[in-house]
Amino acid sequence: MATKLGIVVKSVGGVFTVRGDDGNKYVCFAPKKLRYNDLDLVVGDRIKFDDIKRGKGVVNEIIPRKNKLTRPEIANVDVCFIVLACEPQPDLYLCDKLLINCFQEKIEPIIVVNKMDVSANAAEQVKQNYASVTDIICVSALDNASVMQLTNYLKDGKVACFAGQSAVGKTSILNALLPNFNGATGGLSAKSGRGMHTTRHSELHAVGDGYIVDTCGFSLCDFKGIRSDELRLYLDDFVELSHGCKFTSCTHTVEPDCAVKLAVEQGRLCNARYERYLEEYRELVEIEKKQY
Repeated sequence: MATKLGIVVKSVGGVFTVRGDDGNKYVCFAPKKLRYNDLDLVVGDRIKFDDIKRGKGVVNEIIPRKNKLTRPEIANVDVCFIVLACEPQPDLYLCDKLLINCFQEKIEPIIVVNKMDVSANAAEQVKQNYASVTDIICVSALDNASVMQLTNYLKDGKVACFAGQSAVGKTSILNALLPNFNGATGGLSAKSGRGMHTTRHSELHAVGDGYIVDTCGFSLCDFKGIRSDELRLYLDDFVELSHGCKFTSCTHTVEPDCAVKLAVEQGRLCNARYERYLEEYRELVEIEKKQY
C-alpha cells in the first residue's frame, strides 16, 4: 500500500476526489478524526493518502495550509482574478476590499477587465486606479485567445479563484477556459441593474499547469480582522510612499507632513483611490466603535 501526495479537487458527502501528483484521480475517504475537527478536509487541501486499490484511497494527513476561504470553503488559494467590466459599472470600492483581503491572505491579486468587445472605457479607469498596484489583464470572454492570458498565472500547480461583482462575466470566462464546463451565466437584473448569482458549488478544474475554482471567493469581499490603523499596511504603494511621512504610524488621514497626501496633491497617486481609502478607514473606525 503506497502513500501518495495529491490535491482535493471535489468533495461530495464525505467522499473526496483527489488528483494525485502522479496525474491520476482517486476517490478517497477520510477518517473522522480528520473530517470532524478544526482541520476538516476541504477542496484545495494538499494531502497524503494511502492508495488502497483500484483508484481508491484513505486520507492520512492534511498538509499545513497557506490559507482557507470560508465562502466557499477552499484551501491554498494562490491567485485571485478580480473581474471588472464596463457593465455593470465597476465597483472600485469592492475592488479595494478584494485587493486588501488578497494581501492579507497572501493571495496574488490580478485584475481582469472583461467585455473589452463592448467598451474599453472601464479599462482606462481601472488602469488609472491600479496600474501601480497589480497586473491588469484586458479580455473578452468571446475571444478565447485573450482569456488564455490568465493561464500565465497558473504555473506550478497554482490554485486560482475568481471574485467580483455579479454579471461581469466570471462564468463566461470560465466557460472560455474550460470548454467542457458549461457553467450557467447570469445577466443583469432588469429591475435593479445588478447581476444575478449563478454559481452554487465549488470544485477545482485543471487549467494549464494549475487549477481554477468554479465558485467565486465571496469571503474576500468583506473586511475581516483588519484594524483601521493597519489598513494602510495592506496597500503596497501607500507603504512605499509612507517612508516620507513625518510619523512612522501615520494613517494618512489627519496627520501633518504626510507623504501619501502630498503624492495625491501632486498627482502621483490616484485621488479617487485615496478618497476610497478614507471611506474604508472611516468604515473600520465605525466597526471598532461598535465593538467597544
